[in-house]
Amino acid sequence: MKYTITFFLLLYNLSASTLFAQENEWAEEENNTSKFFIGVNVGAIFPNSNTATIYTGTNDITPFGIDYIMNIPENKTTFDAYFKNPYYVAEYPQKPVYKPALNIGLHAGINLGKGNTLFTDLNFSTVKYEQTFTMAIDDPNNQSVDPTYEQFPIIGEEKRFNLNIGTQLSLFNEESINIYWSFFGNFNSIKLEQNYIVIDNKQYNIIHSSMLTNNQQPGGIGYGGGTGLGLKYKLTDNISTDLTYNFYYTKTKMNDFVQSFGMQHGIMFRVIWN
Repeated sequence: MKYTITFFLLLYNLSASTLFAQENEWAEEENNTSKFFIGVNVGAIFPNSNTATIYTGTNDITPFGIDYIMNIPENKTTFDAYFKNPYYVAEYPQKPVYKPALNIGLHAGINLGKGNTLFTDLNFSTVKYEQTFTMAIDDPNNQSVDPTYEQFPIIGEEKRFNLNIGTQLSLFNEESINIYWSFFGNFNSIKLEQNYIVIDNKQYNIIHSSMLTNNQQPGGIGYGGGTGLGLKYKLTDNISTDLTYNFYYTKTKMNDFVQSFGMQHGIMFRVIWN
């Protein structure tokens, strides 16, 4: 994977050197545009599900998962009254996936002329996980040798931060329209905010930290890179809109056991002031 990151860095340095070398030539053509720009991002991110397994409540993820919740004495009394018959966990979530998430942030950079820029993005999102697990109840009244099955929600939520640093290279730049290709390096962080199950409209938290080992809530730092295509439309000499699609290949990390590289996708709308 170090070769992938090295490739992005070399490509970035090469293009940046070329763009800066031509900066003086382009400057005369950009008299009506400020060298610097800033904007706001609003869009959606479609994260891969490589770290979603941390929310499943299984014993191999945390010793304080669903089985632990079921056997806490005060909880067991409540569950015994609710199920009325012997019960056990029949199935954990089978397809742990995240939901698409709102992505908002800031966009800033330097105009290099002819529609080319160096830019940075700082984006924040709240990513949610919503699945179900299955309980089996040995109900003698169901007229079957098989138990009765009932599904219950299991919910997770995490905060994400993404920092992208890269360049936009114009493919078509005429009058008010600029179509560009972008590539960038990425640094990201994620932190688990909450994870719980719901039975009989009551919330029961799944614990991922431990006072015995002084572990904090799961979360970590990742990195990678990406590329994308965008369309800018100039409303005035100083205000532009920007619609872009981005493809990411990044590492995300929850802890030493739940981490990996994977593909992600995002769409973004920007309003930019020069």
